[in-house]
Order: sequence, then C-alpha cells, then structure tokens
Amino acid sequence: MRYFRPLACAVLAALASAAFAQVAGTDLKPKEQAKVYEAALQGMVGQPLNKVVSAIEGWKFEALAAWECVDPTAKEVAKHNRNKIKFSKKDYAEIFGGGGNFKIVVYNKLVGTEQTKLGEIDASGMSASKDVSITLEKYTVIRTVFKDNVLAVVKVWPVMDQAGMSGGMTYRR
Repeated sequence: MRYFRPLACAVLAALASAAFAQVAGTDLKPKEQAKVYEAALQGMVGQPLNKVVSAIEGWKFEALAAWECVDPTAKEVAKHNRNKIKFSKKDYAEIFGGGGNFKIVVYNKLVGTEQTKLGEIDASGMSASKDVSITLEKYTVIRTVFKDNVLAVVKVWPVMDQAGMSGGMTYRR
C-alpha cells in the first residue's frame, strides 16, 4: 500500500495538469481565437452553406446582417457596406466580378467590454458635471460570402467596436 500512494498522486497530478492545459488552451486572446476561426473557415471554402452556418453558430456567433443578390453591381454592393466591414473596389472585382448568385452573411460575437468615465472640470478644479460612465463592447466579426450556395470568401476581424460594425446603419437581425 505504501508504494501505491505516491503512484496514485503522480497519476492524479498528471491528469490535473492535462485538464488544466485543455482549459488554458481554450482561453485564447481574441486575436489568437480569430486566427483559429479564420483557419477553420478557410478550410471550409467550397463547403455548402448549411455546414458553414452550423459551424459558425456552434462557435456562439450571431448573424448581424445578411443579404443576397444575383450579378450585383458595385452600387448594389456599396449599399450594404458598413463602416469597417466593407468591400473595397478590389474586393468587388475579385469576388463579384465573375457574376453569379451571392449570399453575404456577417456574424458577430462579444469578446469583451471596456468601461470609461467622462466628466468635466471647471476653472477652480471642481467637478462641473457628473461623471458619465460609458461601456464599449468589443466584438469579433466574420464576413462570409457564398457563391451559388458554397463558401467562396471569408474574412475575420478579431476586435471591433459597435461603431465599426454599424457605420451609421441600423442593425439587421
């Protein structure tokens, strides 16, 4: 029995360190996690729409905007552009240049928040107005482009705030 106890402790320590490594591996920073998402999605290029959507929703992403078009013009694509999630002229030529039936879906996932306080100090150094607390939410954003119901192009933004996603447009859910 006395030889069993050190062996049991060693086995338990090995199991505990393996479990900790698994948990620590899932606790990635947003930029690192975005690279994982992008690599997985790049491997899914050519896969059907349902399979890709299931994978993204399995990662707890929510659809922010979705639209579809057939042989779009640059003006039609620009109409759906958002502040930082937009198609450039080069993107338009590469993605939509050959024509076809397209579905574009933008997903987002909350990855953190930042809080700040604003206030005003008068000439005598006293607080002239109450401090206002502002919470800024940070998201990871995925834009997928499906051509003829298969994934053609994907782009991932690791960290973006609400202003970058909205661009003055109302959210479409």
